[in-house]
Amino acid sequence: MRSTSITDLSNQNKHQPDEPYAALHLGGEHPAGVTLLSHEEGRYHLALQVVPVEQVVPHEHYHGRRVAELSARLLAEGKLINPPITAFYQGKYVVLDGATRLTALRHLGYPHLIVQVVAIEPQQVELSTWHHAVHGGDVAGLLKVLRGVEGLKLRAYAREIFLNEGLPSGALGYLFTADHEGFVLEAGANSVDGDDQWLRVLNRVVAAYGEWGDVERTLVTDMELLASQFARLAALVSFPRFTIQTILELAAHGRTVPAGITRFIIPGRILRLNAPLAKLAEDEPLALKRQWLDEFVHAKLLARQVRFYEEPVVLLDE
Repeated sequence: MRSTSITDLSNQNKHQPDEPYAALHLGGEHPAGVTLLSHEEGRYHLALQVVPVEQVVPHEHYHGRRVAELSARLLAEGKLINPPITAFYQGKYVVLDGATRLTALRHLGYPHLIVQVVAIEPQQVELSTWHHAVHGGDVAGLLKVLRGVEGLKLRAYAREIFLNEGLPSGALGYLFTADHEGFVLEAGANSVDGDDQWLRVLNRVVAAYGEWGDVERTLVTDMELLASQFARLAALVSFPRFTIQTILELAAHGRTVPAGITRFIIPGRILRLNAPLAKLAEDEPLALKRQWLDEFVHAKLLARQVRFYEEPVVLLDE
C-alpha cells in the first residue's frame, strides 16, 4: 500500500415550470447494469446500481449504537429509503455518505446493496469538514483524557494564530476549550504506528473524547452560541481539510477516518427510493437484480413519483 501523509490532506413529459415531475428521465444510453436518471437539460446524471456488498467500502468509522438502531429499523420497515452515495475507485465503491447504512446491511447479511454512484468531479462533489462540539463534562477532565491518548501531543497554540494562519503543517486538528485555551493536536515523533501514524492517532483522539462525553457535528464556531446549545460544553475541535483523493486512497486500502469529520457536498442526491430489501436478499444473479432496479425506477417515473428540486431543500423528518 502506498503511504498517505497528513500533508496530502491540504422519454417522459416535457418539463414545464410548474411541473416538478418531469425534469428527470431514464438515460437512453446508460451502461449495462446501471440505472441512469438524466436531467433533461444535461445538468445531472444520477446513477443507481445494485452491487455486491463486499465491493462497497466505508471511508469513515461508524457508531455501534447507530448501527444497531438502524438495523432494527431496516428489519421493521423492510426497505432501503436512501441509498448510500459512493464513488467507484480502484474496483471498490467507496461510500461518501452512508457508512451506517452499509454497516447495518452488512450485519444483516444482505449480499447486494443499492448505491448511488457519483463522478468525482468539482461540479459533482465537494469535500469540507465538520467541527466537533464536545460536551458533557469539564475542560480539565477532557484534557486529562486527551493527554492519555497514545501518540498524541497537545501543544499550546493561540486561537488568533489558528484563525489567521490555520493549522501548522502535519497537524491533526485544533482544540479550543470553553476556558479559551487553544491547542494543536499533533502525532508524537516517537509513535510506533508506522507510515500512517497520523491516522491511527487521529482515530484514537476522536474515539477518546467520544467515550468521555457527547459529540455533535457542527458548522458553528461561535463558542457562546455553542455553549447555549450544548450543556457543559468543553471544547470545539477543528480538523484539516482532507482531499477527495486522500479519502479514496485510504478507503480503497481498508483505512478509515473517524466518523463525522468529512462533509461531502453532493448535488443531486437520490432520496426516498424506498426499495424493498426482500429483493436484495433473494438468491438470484446480480444481473437480474440490476434489471429489476431499472424497471423499479422506470415504474416510479411512469407513476409520476419522481420529483426533482433545483433549489435547496430542508427535510424535517431525518
